[in-house]
Amino acid sequence: MNRERTGDRDMTLEQTLGELLRARRAATLDDIAGVLGGDCFAQVFLAVDRWSRAGIVRLVRDVTGYRVELIN
Repeated sequence: MNRERTGDRDMTLEQTLGELLRARRAATLDDIAGVLGGDCFAQVFLAVDRWSRAGIVRLVRDVTGYRVELIN
């Protein structure tokens, strides 16, 4: 049961992340974590990592940190 809850939370996080990036096209990891809540930075990082490996987003080094961009 805990696994289902974790899966649901990850799906909600990824849906919100997708909506945010579609609206902005790019955002920093800190901006994304700020929008989604202060205690979810690790989950945001893991979701971005999965999407980066799948070719959905790319990470670009910026002056302020890393910017996450949708590839298409």
